Amino acid sequence: MAEAIVSVTVQKLGQLLLEEPLFLFGIGDQVKQLQDELKRLNCFLKDADEKQHESERVRNWVAGIREASYDAEDILEAFFLKAESRKQKGMKRVLRRLACILNEAVSLHSVGSEIREITSRLSKIAASMLDFGIKESMGREGLSLSDSLREQRQSFPYVVEHNLVGLEQSLEKLVNDLVSGGEKLRVTSICGMGGLGKTTLAKQIFHHHKVRRHFDRFAWVYVSQDCRRRHVWQEIFLNRSYKDENQRILSLRDEQLGEELHRLVVSTVGSEISLTTRNKEVALYADPRGVLHEPQLLTCEESWELLEKISLSGRENIEPMLVKKMEEIGKQIVVRCGGLPLAITVLGGLLATKSTWNEWQRVCENIKSYVSNGGSSNGSKNMLVADVLCLSYEYLPPHLKQCFLYFAHYPEDYEVHVGTLVSYWIAEGMVMPVKHTEAGTTVEDVGQDYLEELVKRSMVMVGRRDIVTSEVMTCRMHDLMREVCLQKAKQESFVQVIDSRDQDEAEAFISLSTNTSRRISVQLHGGAEEHHIKSLSQVSFRKMKLLRVLDLEGAQIEGGKLPDDVGDLIHLRNLSVRLTNVKERTSSIGNLKLMITLDLFVKGQLYIPNVLWKLHRLRHLCMPSDLDPKTKLDLSTLRNLQQLWDFPVGKCNPRDLLAMTSLRRLSINLSSQNTDFVVVSSLSKVLKRLRGLTINVPCEPMLPPVDVTQLVSAFTNLCELELFLKLEKLPGEQSFSSDLGALRLWQCGLVDDPFMVLEKLPNLKILQLFEGSFVGSKLCCSKNGFPQLHSLTLSQLENLEEWTVEDGAMMRLVTVELKCCNKLKSVPEGTRFLKNLQEVEIGNMTKAFKDKLISGGEDFYKVQHVPCVVFENCEL
Repeated sequence: MAEAIVSVTVQKLGQLLLEEPLFLFGIGDQVKQLQDELKRLNCFLKDADEKQHESERVRNWVAGIREASYDAEDILEAFFLKAESRKQKGMKRVLRRLACILNEAVSLHSVGSEIREITSRLSKIAASMLDFGIKESMGREGLSLSDSLREQRQSFPYVVEHNLVGLEQSLEKLVNDLVSGGEKLRVTSICGMGGLGKTTLAKQIFHHHKVRRHFDRFAWVYVSQDCRRRHVWQEIFLNRSYKDENQRILSLRDEQLGEELHRLVVSTVGSEISLTTRNKEVALYADPRGVLHEPQLLTCEESWELLEKISLSGRENIEPMLVKKMEEIGKQIVVRCGGLPLAITVLGGLLATKSTWNEWQRVCENIKSYVSNGGSSNGSKNMLVADVLCLSYEYLPPHLKQCFLYFAHYPEDYEVHVGTLVSYWIAEGMVMPVKHTEAGTTVEDVGQDYLEELVKRSMVMVGRRDIVTSEVMTCRMHDLMREVCLQKAKQESFVQVIDSRDQDEAEAFISLSTNTSRRISVQLHGGAEEHHIKSLSQVSFRKMKLLRVLDLEGAQIEGGKLPDDVGDLIHLRNLSVRLTNVKERTSSIGNLKLMITLDLFVKGQLYIPNVLWKLHRLRHLCMPSDLDPKTKLDLSTLRNLQQLWDFPVGKCNPRDLLAMTSLRRLSINLSSQNTDFVVVSSLSKVLKRLRGLTINVPCEPMLPPVDVTQLVSAFTNLCELELFLKLEKLPGEQSFSSDLGALRLWQCGLVDDPFMVLEKLPNLKILQLFEGSFVGSKLCCSKNGFPQLHSLTLSQLENLEEWTVEDGAMMRLVTVELKCCNKLKSVPEGTRFLKNLQEVEIGNMTKAFKDKLISGGEDFYKVQHVPCVVFENCEL
């Protein structure tokens, strides 16, 4: 982990030397020396990181480098901000500049001294490698942490697990795939997170009677992270050959081994390879067209079945009443295991040694302790759940270790919004622009790639994907993987977590005033209304200058105002007051020059002083839905913005948007007095990267409908479009971008059936018609219409009486959401033709409508093929 931190610091110092030589005039040599010293030490950090577990001396040595690296970054960042603030134009500034030369010289001297002091610290740390035997300690024969875990994890085919639960269908399917394969060599991959049962499943396949009858010879080979090609090849031969050939195989050169292996495996009829891996990329690389099987977490029923088999089998002499109590506790335990077979197996083995209710209860109360160290301070010699999951962390490349540890910021079972998470990574410098990438690739795209890599390595679970782009929208972490994350974050002093369940609010927030953490996660539990942060006014942000992220989403702050000294958080990159009761922003936020993400979407009306123009590095800005009338903003300097939500025309000049050439997503509020679509349309010539656009015009009865044809046709590359306005009519299909994948309409007042136009859009995947978007009575999906549609929402269409779907329409439809359309008598007859339909959600419809669709109802035949039909509030 220290390796990743130092690598990022070295890269930042290099950028500073390259891009800001004038600011560093006089101290450039010191900065270069510091960078060189960090580069030298970084050569040893990979080995040192892996040896920390067995030597406190090495741990302290690594911590020293990490802290020195952090300090160097903080000092130079603070100096850079000071120097940048002096960049002003005009004669008045020139005169003031002359008066400040002496102060700048003093400042440069001070910074230079601090840099020399850090370089000196690093030199002493380097020298201590010899003085204290640290280099020798790292070079000893002893195993590194990953080596030690890998050795324990090495599998052998003759150790077979007999308690097979939840894998029976997978086993049968994979065995049949193997024995029915053709002459061509094929790879079957079993992929998933640690502890999911991949090796257990592979062993069952290896010994299955059908497989044994079908193939002549078998080889079981363990391939470590540091794969040695010769070793793997030899193992295959030694498994498949006769004993008298062993010596000959061991004497073969690499090219001879490779040639014989090719002849033996590839040219043999019916050869098959089964592979287990945690990394989906490895599986796809082995055979892009092969069979990829991903075992699922066990259900609650399957989890209990497995635990019962291990912990209660052979206990016929136990009293029935005690067995019943043990079952109650056991069912609580499996819920905490989150369906992970390894955790259930470890705890089941432990419970099998416990004979009393009290002993089982103690295990239930201390699950985290038992899965991480066997319930003892020294741990156990056996491979534990935490060890298995830790191995995934140890195998991560340095840049992904920091990204993984960022999940420690989030509470248990939290659904993480990926866009926000990536913005945090970017703000911290954990995601850097990559050279030689495709044109138009942004740092946000690189961050998305990092997240996808964590998903492929089975360390993060996908919550929801964007239907249009396939990007991960939300994700979460298995509870036991999160425990590993928290443990590693604590070891690395990565983040301080303040949990509202562990201490009272006053103590938690007041303790922040003397805090030197760079990252603090205040995890509030329960509803947002429970958290009235009265003590926030007692927090001195002036003493927390190293803070990078301050997220107060949902908190109710006494007085509705942040303290003025929030402007002293000069290193702050992310600030969110989303859904708080903040009514006025302090003008000191103009000091936060490194701000990247600013979320001001508060509950009520907000006054914002005109200081946002100072935040040149802003990439994501979310404005409140209701601005105080006194607010008047200049946003013309925000050239780096990627996302801008609710741009307030009337409070800002629309021409400010002309400078934002990097915008990808824009939400703009046009006032009823200024619906100048010509100005907005002209933006298309500049905003060439725009992919998402929302237009909002207040719907007032006296306003005439709007023709948006020119506006829609101007933006030819849009993937998502959202319209909150009264339309004259829907533009023709040729006016919409051919890339349009998602369309949402509100209050449009359309009289004609919009499906006549929209069903012809070739790539439309999401269509949502909300309140007042269509005021007619009939909708018709014609044959071959909506060829790519995956998701359809019809909500609050009060006049809708009839909806028809012809055979051949919407053949890719997966989900339908139907809400508050009370004149609609039933779902279309054509619903029965939608063979890919997986979910129908019916909400706030009449009881009569519901009764027709439930099992036994007259329209049940229309939806009986749909796996999930959900009804909500349909009892009226």
